Amino acid sequence: MIAEIISIGTELLMGQVLDTNAQFLSRRLSALGVTHQRRSTVGDNPVRLKETYAAALGRADVLITSGGLGPTGDDITKSVLAELLEEPLVVREDALARLKERFSRMNRVMPESNIVQAAFTKDSIILPNENGTAPGAIVPCDRFGAGKIVIHLPGPPAELEAMFDASVAPYLQKRSGSALVSRYIRIFGMGESEAETRVKDLTQGSNPTLSPYCSPGEVMLRATALCSCPSEGAAMLAPLVSKVRDRLGDVVYAVEETDGGSLAKTVIALLIDKHQTLSVAESVTGGMLSSMLVSVPGASRVYAGGFITYMNERKEAFTGVRHETLTRYGAVSEPCAIQMAEGALLRAGTDIAVSVTGCAGPDSDERNTPVGQVFAGVAVRGRAYAKALRLTGSRQHIRALACLHALNLVRMELIKGDASALNE
Repeated sequence: MIAEIISIGTELLMGQVLDTNAQFLSRRLSALGVTHQRRSTVGDNPVRLKETYAAALGRADVLITSGGLGPTGDDITKSVLAELLEEPLVVREDALARLKERFSRMNRVMPESNIVQAAFTKDSIILPNENGTAPGAIVPCDRFGAGKIVIHLPGPPAELEAMFDASVAPYLQKRSGSALVSRYIRIFGMGESEAETRVKDLTQGSNPTLSPYCSPGEVMLRATALCSCPSEGAAMLAPLVSKVRDRLGDVVYAVEETDGGSLAKTVIALLIDKHQTLSVAESVTGGMLSSMLVSVPGASRVYAGGFITYMNERKEAFTGVRHETLTRYGAVSEPCAIQMAEGALLRAGTDIAVSVTGCAGPDSDERNTPVGQVFAGVAVRGRAYAKALRLTGSRQHIRALACLHALNLVRMELIKGDASALNE
């Protein structure tokens, strides 16, 4: 089964909006064992959209569209396909009833213009939208070949993703008769080239396969098995994942069934498992570290909060950094990082505290600290230490990397104790 994706919207074509839907759909199609060969973006132009439909249906078995299902004049996704199929759009009473019910739940009167959202070709399978007003649809396109379909999905990512997982994935799984089951092996503390070298022979297999991916600050390996059912795939992948863990060791921080893992997620899970609480003290990251932590559901069970101490006097006032420390060593120093972590631990009353201080650039500070010099500190009851880091990249990249290193220190503290000797 061959699939293509068409992202519809002038705002996407002009670069005003980032097309995260195409990325999501590409990953989900791969996981379902559906061959994805092409991806297109077309503006809200009926002539060009019609041409794109015709060309894609000539090549693919399944065409997935995103966007253009709203009630305004530039929402042409359904009408252009109906014209190509030479079939009229008709208002489906079941879809209209659900649409009216949704507006009623929102305590709003449904405008007449929204009725078009309940209009489909007569043989369309309607996909309910639990997060918005635009239903999706699976539209048979047999005039282009037996079994060919177009799947219309809404543009807002939250609506598209929920609709795909609830309605489209089961439909495609049933049609394909096979699946790709994956495990995403997430790595921090080892470069891509070294990780790939250690597992190079494992990447030569045909089923299951192992492929490296690089993302900012970390590395990911994807192990994938072509199989008939998820349980079979899991059994095929378990020995491969075990070999990777043996070769890479503690730099493997998570193995996930989807690519939604993160160091913050792993740290929160470890804290919950060990009944520990965490606080942070941030300078260079300015709240970014705290934001990563609270983005994880359930973080409130273990993350107490943090102190943003961007100015030196706030380091003294909020976390008790000694004035003589700042005078003698400066804010970007090991003693300062240690005292920030100790202060956060004491004042937040947590089991662990982590601190981050550094120079992210683009220029050095008043003490000529090199851009990218960062210290991450950890404090637990009775013990504190700091790790010196030399990071490179843009200001934003350095700040993000500093957060990842701080999270990894907490991770290693939780699983091994003193992480001060780590050589990240």
